[in-house]
Amino acid sequence: MSDDPARPRIIVTVQGKVKPLIEVRPEKTVSFQGMADKLEEKHVELLSSLRTFHIKKLKDNLEEKATCRLETVEDGKHYRLAISNRLKQGNYRGSITLQTDLPDKPEVTIWVSGLIEGEIAVRPNTLVLGQLAAEQPVLTGKVLVTSNRNSAFKITKCTYDDKVISVTQSPLPGQPGFSLAISPNMKNVPAGGRLQTTLTVETDAPGGKHEVQVQVMSLAGTARPGK
Repeated sequence: MSDDPARPRIIVTVQGKVKPLIEVRPEKTVSFQGMADKLEEKHVELLSSLRTFHIKKLKDNLEEKATCRLETVEDGKHYRLAISNRLKQGNYRGSITLQTDLPDKPEVTIWVSGLIEGEIAVRPNTLVLGQLAAEQPVLTGKVLVTSNRNSAFKITKCTYDDKVISVTQSPLPGQPGFSLAISPNMKNVPAGGRLQTTLTVETDAPGGKHEVQVQVMSLAGTARPGK
């Protein structure tokens, strides 16, 4: 801003490209999803074109559910972190921390998660049902039970609290599997309250029981819940 009557206001545009001390490719998050025997090793590249750096130490909190090893591609400039899933079935979330010799970037954290399925996949594993506001209809849900090997199977048992939800089973067209329609029993949910139940699905395929956490809300007439 100036006292120039012809041009009292001038805009100067500044552009720049900021390079991190250590660049992580493709990203700092690694996720595994699917059957354990179908999951391949994943790689994270760590590079620097600004300074020479070395990785002094690795530590993680993955409890052997996933393992990693560090490879030197070009000493002082390029390292590769190879991460492998080791869990047969179940979920996990954790991190790998790499300690460096750079005072300005002493640590790099890689986040690792796994959703490891067996022969049978049950998705989603959480549901929120019910009435969240007076102007909204009652929410219902659907759970898909499918075969990761595309093999025929049967649901042998579904266990849940029938005071909280109702479950209707139907086969999936054109593929092995079933659709479970989940409806909340709103008459048993107190106004302004919420109830929780676990839907347990058992099949004749290997893999044991599969659980879906279901929460039923009756918030009509109350403040809308946060995300």
